[in-house]
Amino acid sequence: MDHSVDNKMKTAFRKFQECLDLYDIPVTINNDVRIKIYASVTLDNGAIVRATNNFHNKEWFSEVAILMNPEESNDYISDQGICYGQVILLLK
Repeated sequence: MDHSVDNKMKTAFRKFQECLDLYDIPVTINNDVRIKIYASVTLDNGAIVRATNNFHNKEWFSEVAILMNPEESNDYISDQGICYGQVILLLK
């Protein structure tokens, strides 16, 4: 398994840290915290979402469309409540 980290993945880790920093409670990552990083996940509908820089020697970061909660969609730029983006990190 290739564990190299490219620039897209470095950006994803920075964004993940920014998300953790949004909480008002201190978030400390230590030996008791386990974060799993996945190269892909299979959704309930059978679709595969990929976030890897090495899938058959090529990067594959899935493009996704997300139907926003109508109460939250005003907080984002959307197309009739649908936001588009690229998955660059899959965590559990």
